[in-house]
Amino acid sequence: MKKIILTTLVCWAMSAVSAFAQMPPTWSDYDMRQLEYPDSEYFTGYAEGTPMTGERQEVATQRLKDAARVEALSTIRVHVKNNTTNNALSQTLRSSEGTFRQSMREFASSTTTSVDIKIPGLQIEAWRDLQTGTIAAFAYVKKSTLIRQLEKQITVALTKVEMSLDQIDQLIATGQKLQARSAAEKALPLFAEVDEAQKLLVAVDADATEETLMLPETRQLQQRLMAMVAQLKNALTICIQCDASIFGTNYPTLSSTLQGHLSKLGCNFVSDPSTADWVVDISAQAREYNTMTMGNVSTYFVYVDANVSVTKTATGQRVYENMFTEKGGHTHNYEQAARDAYKYVTPKICQVVEEQVKQ
Repeated sequence: MKKIILTTLVCWAMSAVSAFAQMPPTWSDYDMRQLEYPDSEYFTGYAEGTPMTGERQEVATQRLKDAARVEALSTIRVHVKNNTTNNALSQTLRSSEGTFRQSMREFASSTTTSVDIKIPGLQIEAWRDLQTGTIAAFAYVKKSTLIRQLEKQITVALTKVEMSLDQIDQLIATGQKLQARSAAEKALPLFAEVDEAQKLLVAVDADATEETLMLPETRQLQQRLMAMVAQLKNALTICIQCDASIFGTNYPTLSSTLQGHLSKLGCNFVSDPSTADWVVDISAQAREYNTMTMGNVSTYFVYVDANVSVTKTATGQRVYENMFTEKGGHTHNYEQAARDAYKYVTPKICQVVEEQVKQ
């Protein structure tokens, strides 16, 4: 008798659990959804369906969750497009862009919010009806939560910008201008993130102000970055002191070739080493080696020895020093053989000097 009662209780409990598991969430009903998640307080998205032929349940669930997310984002997008920003704030946003947009044109975000934007605080839930196999997905975010998250997002992004600018200042101070320029380029997209968050915040928060949007801080950091960009444009200065010769005759091709190679870095060349970020010293001479005669043809062989050093002016440290030796040959004379040797040694010098000044 006890076993029967126990079995009955277990079956009843399992049925209750199963029935509870089958209880649909309130958001699956349209009227309840409107009641608990009113449009005045929430942005929402809803999708439902069944797995397609051959589609696994988890794949179908993810597909419908993505669909709910897109609908929620589309709702926000429509709200953004229909929202009329007050003239003062619009003018402030435009003036804060100005010439800054010219330098970040590759990174400029779209002025119309797309469904690909990331919405902070957006939650997505899914439920499956075990009887029908229908899967429902619901995406929602409370407007007040979204506003707080956007304000936090703006603060975090501007903090990242400020840290990047401090790093750039340090790189400039230590003479690492190429690295500073690269860091400045990487900082530009951060302003696109700030810009997108500010536009979205303006759209969803009717009470948004310059302070909550952090517009003064944004303008200040933009101006600071633009000053750095202007300072770093072709700011790298290199002094090439090259003494290259072929048996006592000056060979200027080595210096001009090196200068042409380094110019792709966006730099200026100066003659005064005290005004340069980097000083490259080269001393190269040709020396006769031997002559090989086969029949009526003689081949002349020459070695070119080049001593190369690179000095970083900011620290006064000689960061590189080495000697290159290359052999050249020609059937005309030793001079042509020396030119042939220079053709081999010059690319090596160009490569090593580039590597040093890019550090």
